[in-house]
Amino acid sequence: MESFGPIAFIINSVMMPFLTFSYETLVPNYGLAIIFLTILIKIFFYPLMNKQYRSMKKMQDIAPKMTELREKFKSNPQKMQQEVMRLYKENNVNPLQGCLPMLLQIPFFIAIYATIMSEQFKTLLNEPGVNKGFLPFWLADLTVSDATFILPIVLAIFTYYSQKMMMVDPKQKQMLFLSPIMILIFGLNLPSGVLLYWATSTVLSTVQQSMISKKTNSVTIIPKNAH
Repeated sequence: MESFGPIAFIINSVMMPFLTFSYETLVPNYGLAIIFLTILIKIFFYPLMNKQYRSMKKMQDIAPKMTELREKFKSNPQKMQQEVMRLYKENNVNPLQGCLPMLLQIPFFIAIYATIMSEQFKTLLNEPGVNKGFLPFWLADLTVSDATFILPIVLAIFTYYSQKMMMVDPKQKQMLFLSPIMILIFGLNLPSGVLLYWATSTVLSTVQQSMISKKTNSVTIIPKNAH
């Protein structure tokens, strides 16, 4: 995995250099280095994520109208598709816009996993006098799982609230619970360093979503042709 072109580039050009710089220059703590790295990546993706959350919020706002159209034209799929596309256009909504920022961040998640599991990082942690964890009593070794299960639980909770804020179709309600439960189970065996990155990223994303949601709750979508 770590030898794959784009992933190797991110590891060698971003992950390892920043983690080493943070440990040697800022704070001698690789747990904090991972948190700083996560914040840096979130800042980099902030404009794109803003567009994603605004697009998802618009989808949420027009959901009742879409339900009406699907009910009205359920016997005419072609007409229904035309009306849905017209609704998207009138409200300046691009349903694909919400996917791109998420897809762009996947390589960074894979890269942080590959970095923490790499022999290069493990060698760094095993050098004499190196603090290879976050806190002495919690996440003392970032290459092993979180024995307290705190990070998987935090990750699951914030995933739930993040999905709840952006839920468009009420029929997706069961996914509100299924997805966090799957993430919780998956996270139980992940290295705590990867979980620290993932949980920090999810918490920051949920806060960003909440801020955008509050800002747009009082804004009414005005179709382009309404002027």
